[in-house]
Amino acid sequence: PFFVITAFDTGCRVDYYSSMFTKTAKHYDAVYSNKDYEAEAGRLIALLKQRIPLAKTLLDVACGTCRHLEHLSTRYECCGVDLDDEMLAIGRDRVPGTALHTGDMLDFKLGKQFDVVTCLFSSIGYTRTIENMERAITNMASHLRPGGVLAIEPWITPESWLVGKIHSSTTEIDDFIITRMTVAEPVERGRVVFEYLIGDSNGISRVSETHEMGWFTHHEYVSALENAGLAVDHDKNGLSGRGMYFGRKS
Repeated sequence: PFFVITAFDTGCRVDYYSSMFTKTAKHYDAVYSNKDYEAEAGRLIALLKQRIPLAKTLLDVACGTCRHLEHLSTRYECCGVDLDDEMLAIGRDRVPGTALHTGDMLDFKLGKQFDVVTCLFSSIGYTRTIENMERAITNMASHLRPGGVLAIEPWITPESWLVGKIHSSTTEIDDFIITRMTVAEPVERGRVVFEYLIGDSNGISRVSETHEMGWFTHHEYVSALENAGLAVDHDKNGLSGRGMYFGRKS
C-alpha cells in the first residue's frame, strides 16, 4: 500500500490511511451524493438495449456500494464483484438478495458467464498499467457468454490529466460534514491525492489517501478489448461524459 503522511497545526485529529477507499468506505456515498446513479443506469440500459436487447444477466465489476446495481437490478438479474469488503457490506444492505463477491478484477473467478459485464465509474483506472488493464479486460471477457457484451467506462484521457489541478467538495449530512480536496500529482499515468476533513459530534478528523491510478489512450483500450477477442465499438459520451467502450464476444 501507499501512504501519504501529512500534518498541519489545525487542532484536528489526524489519521493516516492507505490507498483507495479502504478507510473511507462509509463516507463514499456521501462524497458522491450529487452523482445521479439512477440516470446513469438508465443511460447504460438504453445503450445495452441497442447492442444486446435480450440480455438477462449482468455482472458489475468493482461494484463498490452498489449504487449502479441498485438501479440496474430493476432490469437485469445482477451480480457484483469488488475488492473492498466494507463497501460490499454497504452494498448488501442496499441490494439484498443480489450475489456480491470479494475479488480483484485482475483474477476473480466466478465459474459462470453473463450476458453483460460492466466496469463503471472509471474503476478500470485502478489497474494502473497497460499490462494490468489488459489482464483485467481479458478476465472480464472470460465471464461473458457467447454474444455477450463487456462495457468499460474509462478514466480520464491523457490530454485531460492536468498536473497540480485541485478540486474540492463539501457535503453536509445530518450528523456530519465532510470536505474533500484532491490534487493530481506528476506521475507518468496518474496519481491522485485525497485529503478529507470529517467533522461530527466527536470533533474533526483528517484523513489522507493516495489513489494510484492509470489513464489509457483510446488505442490502448481498443487494443486490449480486441486482444481479448471482442468486437469493439465506442460511445463518445457514455454515462458521464467520459465515454464508454463496448466489446462483443463472438
